[in-house]
Amino acid sequence: MDWHDKARALYKQHGRSWSKLADGLADDLPELSYMERKEKARAFIRWHYGDTEAQEGRPDVENVMLAKLKQGATLEQLSVVTALPELAVKGYIQSLRDGGLQVDECNGAYKVAMQVFENNEPSETVVDWKGNRIVRFGIASDTHINSKYTQLTHLHNLYDLFAAEGIKHVYNAGDIDEGEQMRPGHQYECYTQGADEHVAEIVKNYPRRPGITTHFITGNHDASIIKRTGYNIGRAIAKDREDMIYLGQDCAIIHLTPNCTLELRHPWDGSSYAISYKPQKMIEAMSGGEKANILVTGHYHKAEYLFYRNVHSILAGTLCAQTPFMRGKSISAHMGGWLVEAEVTESGTIRRFKPEFVPYYTAIKDDYSNWR
Repeated sequence: MDWHDKARALYKQHGRSWSKLADGLADDLPELSYMERKEKARAFIRWHYGDTEAQEGRPDVENVMLAKLKQGATLEQLSVVTALPELAVKGYIQSLRDGGLQVDECNGAYKVAMQVFENNEPSETVVDWKGNRIVRFGIASDTHINSKYTQLTHLHNLYDLFAAEGIKHVYNAGDIDEGEQMRPGHQYECYTQGADEHVAEIVKNYPRRPGITTHFITGNHDASIIKRTGYNIGRAIAKDREDMIYLGQDCAIIHLTPNCTLELRHPWDGSSYAISYKPQKMIEAMSGGEKANILVTGHYHKAEYLFYRNVHSILAGTLCAQTPFMRGKSISAHMGGWLVEAEVTESGTIRRFKPEFVPYYTAIKDDYSNWR
């Protein structure tokens, strides 16, 4: 019998006599003082028995747990403050992780991680290739939803095109969200505030089309939420949208066939004078035997196709208009997305490659207001 069962038995015998419960739990919780056992028993009974008095004394588990996790705490410490068994605490932590909170464990202590590391090790996904000779997919990246300059109408128009063309998979190379506090005054470029509102807006307004699955990574704007709150919006979005699959932060490798890989990448550096310079340097840095067959790069808001070192490179473009920050830095925005068709051999290697850019020439002013 663990102390939880003992506490229930004592409660049935003595009712709400906290002193008797504290005395009865002395052998089960020898590391705690009498007053600590008394408070632990009181919190536990009030949590598990649902009358009026219990409800008034019931701890606010989520807020209490979040406060302790920001400081760092062991399962035992979390069990004490929440009056939950350690197994239940562990399950609660997992549910917080599933909802997007980054909780790390180190030497038995759990803590919300608010650090972001650039250029993470890529995740890997294997597509169930059925031997088809034509592989087709869409690209819609850098949507920056929650920015006053996002182009949701163009984004939805692009997905309508994907649906009409029979596209089943769309890849997004990061910055699905605008993020927060990227620089002083950045909050005034956002039409929502706070991680919950950002996620709710994306879940509501990112295109949903029957038969289409969106596979996405997160970028530097998305990661700003982690820096501020420890909240990974990629996981949170995927939790509420069954048609959106989160592949990780910064980079992901998708095995389209056994011999054809697609790499999604979202760098953190600045733009270059020559559009082709950044993808060229990335491809030059790839080891000969580890090069992806297709490289799709977000972040730069530029659109370009380049074939270099046997890599089909696509700069993904953006579905966000030029912002005041970009205008001040003389950075252009190539609005649009891609429809890609690759003919592969029997073994799955690329034989022919057809990238088609779908441009949007004019930004819609305050387009976000049409979707509120």
